[in-house]
Amino acid sequence: MLNNFNLNQLRVFHAVVEMLSFTRAAEALHLTQPGISKHIKNLEEFYGTRLFDRLGKKVVLTQAGEILFKTTRNIFKLIPESKVIVDDLQGLGNGKLSVGASIMIGTYILPDLMGVFRRKHPGVEIAVDIALSHAVTDNVLNNAVEIGFIGHPADDERLVIKKFKTDRLLLVVSVKHEWAKNKSVVRLQELAGQPFLLAKQGSGTRNILEERIQKAGVTLNKTIEFGNTEGVKKAVEANLGISILSEHAVAGELASRMLKSIPLRGIDLKRNLYVVYHKNKYLSEAAKAFLGLVPGFFEAS
Repeated sequence: MLNNFNLNQLRVFHAVVEMLSFTRAAEALHLTQPGISKHIKNLEEFYGTRLFDRLGKKVVLTQAGEILFKTTRNIFKLIPESKVIVDDLQGLGNGKLSVGASIMIGTYILPDLMGVFRRKHPGVEIAVDIALSHAVTDNVLNNAVEIGFIGHPADDERLVIKKFKTDRLLLVVSVKHEWAKNKSVVRLQELAGQPFLLAKQGSGTRNILEERIQKAGVTLNKTIEFGNTEGVKKAVEANLGISILSEHAVAGELASRMLKSIPLRGIDLKRNLYVVYHKNKYLSEAAKAFLGLVPGFFEAS
């Protein structure tokens, strides 16, 4: 009976479940819709029961289908992991490493680490996905990336989360701003009357700032969202408002005197940056080697 059962049928089933559509699964797998239907029919004959209920154009898992989906989810998680384990037998001469990082870390901190890693292990292929911190965490949980670097702590028992660096946030203004000429220090309450520029919702830097400013009892009355850190910096340079950004993000602009940093009283401007990876996932030798470049990482384990 097993002769009529194969992994490709499970792959088709898994795709239909994830996309909730025979049509979209056919497009994703480059098969015809009748081909998809035939694979599902063969599976249903093998298990002796329906796996889907068809409700118009929608497909819904039966109880048997839900049980099978739990199995396929594990199978298609373990297959790439087994490839990583086999690659590790050959050392770091080849293999792949997938890394996720928040926008600030991925743009201003990670490239130096990647450069060192590349020189040490030129045969390892590196893929980097830069996204908002919460998306990086989701990608780690969904096995889309092996390790993640985030600017806001994650709270999920499935994750290992470790501090890898302390970051300092700075109040920055345009050199044309009145504060650049007549302020040696700014009180937190003074931010309320200024146009304040923010990265989009979900940014680790923004989350930290909003939490701490709210805790201090201050309300920012004139906020403007500029999408990402680069957009915020350019807007501050143009004197459209002020902002608080990572020292790593504004180092170049401060050195070239495009921006000015002013000490800010009434708020803690230090925050931790974190590495996350899945607690139950095999950590490849490439990932371990990459984390070994992070100062003090394994000593803190």
